Amino acid sequence: MAPRRTTRSTADQETINATTVTNAQLQEMIDQGVTAALAARDALRTTNGDDSHNSGTGDRRTERAARECTYTDFLKCQPLPFKGT
Repeated sequence: MAPRRTTRSTADQETINATTVTNAQLQEMIDQGVTAALAARDALRTTNGDDSHNSGTGDRRTERAARECTYTDFLKCQPLPFKGT
């Protein structure tokens, strides 16, 4: 027995509702996105992207000075001996 072929009518197919956008509306959406991106970039530039000294209050903490390390201090750490190349 041969298989039956069925066809769909156009009423059974899904219809797609598309909203048309004019060039002016599209340009306005692009401008809004660019403005938002530039504002976010400018906000990040005020901290130079470094929030490691920020306690979350917006005030920057002072950075501690690095402690000086002498050769004798280095040897007290008992580094692994260098065995050539």
